[in-house]
Amino acid sequence: MLIEQKPKYIRTLKVSQLRRDLEKGVAPEGVGILIDKIMSEGVKRKITEFTHENITVKVDYTNDVKDPLLTMEKEARPVVFVIQEIAGTRHGVPKINIMGAQKYGEFVFCLPEMSQIIFSPGPLIFRLREKLKSYKEIDYLLLTGDPAIIGVACSIVSDITNGKYKLLKWDKQERRYYPIEINLHEKGNKDE
Repeated sequence: MLIEQKPKYIRTLKVSQLRRDLEKGVAPEGVGILIDKIMSEGVKRKITEFTHENITVKVDYTNDVKDPLLTMEKEARPVVFVIQEIAGTRHGVPKINIMGAQKYGEFVFCLPEMSQIIFSPGPLIFRLREKLKSYKEIDYLLLTGDPAIIGVACSIVSDITNGKYKLLKWDKQERRYYPIEINLHEKGNKDE
C-alpha cells in the first residue's frame, strides 16, 4: 500500500531570526504562540518539540540556550486559483456554485468578474502573473471566466511549473469536480 506524503514547508533558523520574521509578517501563522512556549517553558524543561495545529517545531538548545535553533515543519495546503470571479458575484447571485471545488484547497480569486482582455492585455497579464506567482505543483486552477483569460492563465502557470500543473474539471453528469494533471512535456503513445 502506497501512502501519499503530504508536502511540507520546512525551515531551520534561530529564535531571534524567527522573531524578526514575525515582526515583518513573513512567519507562518501560529508560530508566535510556539515561540512564547519555547522561551518560557522550554529552557526549564529542555523541551525539544512543540506542536500547534499543523505546525511542529523541533528545538535544539545544543549551542545556545537563550537563542536555540528551531526547525519548523508545516503541512502545506493546496490552493485553488479561481481565474475569474463568477458572473453575478457582485450582485450576490453567482451564476454557478463552485463550492464543491473547495475540498481541493483554499480559494484565491485572480481577477474580478468583469475583467476583459480586449485592446491592451499587458495590465491584465501583469495582474495574473502577480496572483499566480505562488502557484505550486500541489495547487489547482479552476478555469472560470473569459476563455482568452483562461488561456493566458494556463500559459503563465505552465511557464512557472515547466509545463506541469493541475486543474479542476466539472462533470455535469456526476455533478462534481475532478482533478486533471497536465504535463505538456509528457512523452506518451499516440493511441493513449
